[in-house]
Amino acid sequence: LTWETQDRENCAMRGRRQDECHNYIRVLVPRDAETLLACGTNAFSPLCRTYQVSSLAQQGDEVSGQARCPFDAKQSIVALFVDGSLYSATVADFQASDAVIYRSLSPGQAPLRTLKYSSRWLQEPHFVQVLPYGPYVYFFFREVAVELSALGKVLVARVARVCRNDHGGSPRVLERRWTSFLKVRLQCSVPGDTVFYFDVLEAVTPPQTLHGRPAVLALFGTQPNRQEHGDVGIIPGSAVCAFYLADVERSFEGPFAEPRGATWTSVPEDRVPQPRPGSCAGMGPAAGVVTSGDFPDETLVFAKEHPLLHGAVSPAGGRPLFTHTGTRLTQLAVDTGVGPRGNQTVLFLGAEDGRLLKVLAAAQHPEAMQPPGGTAAPGDTRELGDSKDSSAKTLLLEEISLYDPGRAFAGCLLRLPLSRCSRHGSCRGSCLAARDPYCVWLPSRGCIPFSEDLPSGFQQDMEGSLGISGTCQGAAGDSDEDGDLAHGVRHPGPGAEATVPVAVLVGCVLGAFAL
Repeated sequence: LTWETQDRENCAMRGRRQDECHNYIRVLVPRDAETLLACGTNAFSPLCRTYQVSSLAQQGDEVSGQARCPFDAKQSIVALFVDGSLYSATVADFQASDAVIYRSLSPGQAPLRTLKYSSRWLQEPHFVQVLPYGPYVYFFFREVAVELSALGKVLVARVARVCRNDHGGSPRVLERRWTSFLKVRLQCSVPGDTVFYFDVLEAVTPPQTLHGRPAVLALFGTQPNRQEHGDVGIIPGSAVCAFYLADVERSFEGPFAEPRGATWTSVPEDRVPQPRPGSCAGMGPAAGVVTSGDFPDETLVFAKEHPLLHGAVSPAGGRPLFTHTGTRLTQLAVDTGVGPRGNQTVLFLGAEDGRLLKVLAAAQHPEAMQPPGGTAAPGDTRELGDSKDSSAKTLLLEEISLYDPGRAFAGCLLRLPLSRCSRHGSCRGSCLAARDPYCVWLPSRGCIPFSEDLPSGFQQDMEGSLGISGTCQGAAGDSDEDGDLAHGVRHPGPGAEATVPVAVLVGCVLGAFAL
């Protein structure tokens, strides 16, 4: 399937380089079971098409990609169909000055968007994730904090939400604008006498089940120092924090924020109109409101002027699950339900220097954890709990280099194995000491990937209780056997079907289009 741009000449006339004047596909999302929507930059004149999944034949006419796809391939975009409508977040103009959260392609409904050119609503955002949950659609992004403008350009992580049944305000206030748009800060920090913050949101997973509760995992970095070091963190480092979705929802019930002099403070509850701004029509505090256009003007005016909530969403356990210093991590994928008991969670973290980190998340509840510290090398553990049980630790299982950062390229798609069990060869100690949930020791076959059809008698030491050193003289090797390395991501063994976790695949596909 090829979709070439016809606007290269106009793009060049507007001062863009030749390599920018192509059609970079930035949106590729299922519209329904039979069709998908594709949107491309089209040489800084974005367009969208609908294709049939089965035949890849174009269906219907092209439509404008404005507010559905960025003009520049380097600009951020998230998009998703919910209830037949496209929810997108990007920039809506050539100059990239109009950041927008947009709903369109809704049958029988006019498009809906955020307030235009309002720093209180959005200020230089970089969108990371969009996901539906309950009656809302949530957007995760980082932006320049309007409430911290006295400190300069400080980036913070945000989560915003809109109601799925929002139809805009009245002809007097917020017409064809969100009436339910609210945002709150996401906080990922290491507690202590001096709290260390990771404010730059890089990636957010789809909802996962964490200790029986819906949650998202998010990857954060340190603040950049643009004046001296480009976009490199002053102290390069990253952290993974988990957020229970119930905590995220609860944060939107907190006090509103507003400027008072040089600082931002909470709005007294007696000044908040009723029904509460940001509520969904026909639900909760607004149960008596038929549609969003029926909200009183007082509620709509307050919502227009107070999109920011006071406070922040704290991570599960009040601290990161994992920290890493010395380089910036930019990609996150999660595989849950791993191992013979299906009770292990593995994080895959991509670094800007071309490395991939494979991390075993702590098995203990985050509420019982204590802060991590230092920088791990493969096999190192991060103490996350005051329990002496080693299951309460996060373990860096493996670190590999995918490419030479000195030979950078615009994008690619890599398929990687979840495990490399064969590198342990015939060394039982190395296999068990690795504590890789994908690998088990079977005396008759050595260190092999776990699969449901394995005979009984295999061994695995996820708790490290056997105290095995992990060394075998002359036994272990870095084998490139067919079973682990050549055929990709999960190779369960004879009789089982190899599968690629969706989160890993989608992350790689999106990364391939990022410049």
